[in-house]
Amino acid sequence: MSDKASTARDGVVLDETIHQPTRLRIMTLLVSVPEPDRLAYGFIQQTLGLTGGNQTVHLRKLEAAGFLVITKEFEGSKPRTWLQATRAGRRAYTEYLSNLEQALGLRVHDRAHDDGQPGRQPT
Repeated sequence: MSDKASTARDGVVLDETIHQPTRLRIMTLLVSVPEPDRLAYGFIQQTLGLTGGNQTVHLRKLEAAGFLVITKEFEGSKPRTWLQATRAGRRAYTEYLSNLEQALGLRVHDRAHDDGQPGRQPT
């Protein structure tokens, strides 16, 4: 199995690059804006309450996977870093959510039939 995927219950594959909680939150923000819009590095950092170092580590992993593009520009003399989800990143995010829903649906379905009552574990 690759580093990018893990098999959840009943063979549902979840992309580990996106599945990590901080990267999932970053991707959720990035795909929430329409293509080709982008978000500022500082906006994501502040919104998610991340440290610069922590955010950079996660952004590099997402960039290496081809899920986002990091662009550095100057506005006057001030440097700005912009983040944009790629089409591949948007597809991977959508596929991840679909697979997660499928995995959760299987789990809910299985639990519901343990005792015939959804959401309750037999004692």
